[in-house]
Amino acid sequence: MDKILEASFLILCLQVDSGVSGQQKEKSDQEQVKQSPQPLTVQKGEISILNCSYEKSAFDYFPWYRQYPGKGPAFLIAIHSVVNEMKDGRLTVFLNKSAKRLSSHIATSQPGDSATYFCAAS
Repeated sequence: MDKILEASFLILCLQVDSGVSGQQKEKSDQEQVKQSPQPLTVQKGEISILNCSYEKSAFDYFPWYRQYPGKGPAFLIAIHSVVNEMKDGRLTVFLNKSAKRLSSHIATSQPGDSATYFCAAS
């Protein structure tokens, strides 16, 4: 019987420093990175697709992290805006800069892939 793989996602808010320290940041100064779906459940052996969107086109570096329960986040892979695709083992990241979206595809999902995944942008 196939085991179920579950991955949770969190929404990350990134703030861009406006160069004025000690002042309250306005909402327009905040950068948001949004992830979906929340949570994702797939069967063992299927492809897991994790989506991420961002607001500002100035971003050019997009790292992904994985966090197992009780552990700290660990870097997985990153993609730069000069490429559309980055592959590392079973993990492939696709970037659509004009749509401000990226996705991480985990091929042949395994029970050990169950974790919380984070995308970020800078």
